Amino acid sequence: MIIKFIKNHFWRFNFFCIIGLTAFLIDWGFFNLFYKITSWFIFSMTLGTIISMIFNFNINRNITFKARGHCIKKQIIRWLIVYIIAFLTRVFSGKLILFLIGESILTANIAFLTGVIIAIPISFFGSLFWAFKKTKN
Repeated sequence: MIIKFIKNHFWRFNFFCIIGLTAFLIDWGFFNLFYKITSWFIFSMTLGTIISMIFNFNINRNITFKARGHCIKKQIIRWLIVYIIAFLTRVFSGKLILFLIGESILTANIAFLTGVIIAIPISFFGSLFWAFKKTKN
């Protein structure tokens, strides 16, 4: 059963990761820009995330999960819930790391990357099984 699942979703997961990498680069770039300007970790992470989320939703909805013909209102709400959970996980783990090792531009980036790694399975499985699940209009 697990092997069948992997075979069925291997390319989808890989494409999700490529889109995620692109969204990550957008997020990371804006995070660093805002962090350099303000030195506020959560503010910088929030703005970077919002910008990358707009890109991420559109590409994953239309290409990765091929769900463009389904009810967008439900998808947006569900996707936002999934990404809020993933985002809060990122913030919590990031702040925990900063608490443990101190805050600097280097440790802020380590905290940022750790949070992203933790959030990947949350966002993929949440998107696959709930947010972009095939529903009727």
